[in-house]
Amino acid sequence: MENLYIEKTNQSMEVDFNKNGKLSLKGVSTPDHVNRFFGPLFEWVNELKEEKVEQVELTMLIDYLNTSSTRVLIEFLALVGSLEKNNTAVSIIWEYDLEDEDMLELGEDLALVSGVEFIYKGVNVDY
Repeated sequence: MENLYIEKTNQSMEVDFNKNGKLSLKGVSTPDHVNRFFGPLFEWVNELKEEKVEQVELTMLIDYLNTSSTRVLIEFLALVGSLEKNNTAVSIIWEYDLEDEDMLELGEDLALVSGVEFIYKGVNVDY
């Protein structure tokens, strides 16, 4: 299994998934073909299931999600959360700009809908 890195663009997030269990999503998600973008992420996490890592930590610092990205991200979060069934400790950290309460609320909504607990961390974001 290899690490997965996808550079961010104007329409897609930076993806930095390490086989040691440290996963990161940062940026904006408005790709034209959301399933084409997220497909490799789902495949990678499914491969990670087979590796039986002890701990997975997914950190997200999202600037914006369009509706289709939000729907797919909910499914992705549920997949990551399902790693707990393999005796993997899962932590999902939702980082949000301290000056943007809407992003905190989005994280709370995503946690509720996906059924996965989040750790919330307010940060100072310099754009």
